[in-house]
Amino acid sequence: MGSGEKTIFVFKKKKVYSDRNLKDKLRYEVCESVVTNWSELPSEQNSEKYMLIFLFILLGIVLMMLIYWAETYIL
Repeated sequence: MGSGEKTIFVFKKKKVYSDRNLKDKLRYEVCESVVTNWSELPSEQNSEKYMLIFLFILLGIVLMMLIYWAETYIL
């Protein structure tokens, strides 16, 4: 996957990102880099794992926000 530039692009707001095919391709690359045999899994398992991967990413973002908030306003 390289230096992570493609992965970072998934989360940036760009006009090109409105292209559905590009969005799906980049999300697939993220899933493929997290799950080793992603392309060999049946589509049912792919969709389940896809949701889990992005839920964990969302959870990570929320946790980072909570830590930032705690450091800024509590500590």
